[in-house]
Amino acid sequence: MRIYEGIAIRRGASAILGRIMAAFFMEGRELSQKELSSLTGYSVSSVSRTLNQMIALGIVQEHKDTSREYSVYRMSVDFVYIIIAGLDAFVRQAEMSKKEIAALRRRMEDLSFGREEKAEANVLHARLKKIEDGMALFAEVVSGAIGELRSKL
Repeated sequence: MRIYEGIAIRRGASAILGRIMAAFFMEGRELSQKELSSLTGYSVSSVSRTLNQMIALGIVQEHKDTSREYSVYRMSVDFVYIIIAGLDAFVRQAEMSKKEIAALRRRMEDLSFGREEKAEANVLHARLKKIEDGMALFAEVVSGAIGELRSKL
């Protein structure tokens, strides 16, 4: 469950949302609030609030189970969709970091340094360039993988 918590938290969601997703994926069936509470360790009221948020986001669907006389819930997106969304977020972060590093390198080029400082600045500049290039490569490779995943769905 911690993997799903981490995914949710990195996407700006709560840990409980991650645990609820994990419960759905691991159980592979519709679940009631009480079952989700038992599986996640959160109270029924906390599960209920989070399910309402997930319904509003289009992640979960609710329907009345007439045989049990209460609502049951199911995921309306699959794990691959969630992974792709997470990878997209990583790519956006890498691209933003690359731009910030490039801006920092440009600012360094405009500064005046003494001889010793100039040598240190050159080393730092080269290291920043290497990081910037790594971020660009990361974004390119992961974007390609995302495209490949989407084309096979």
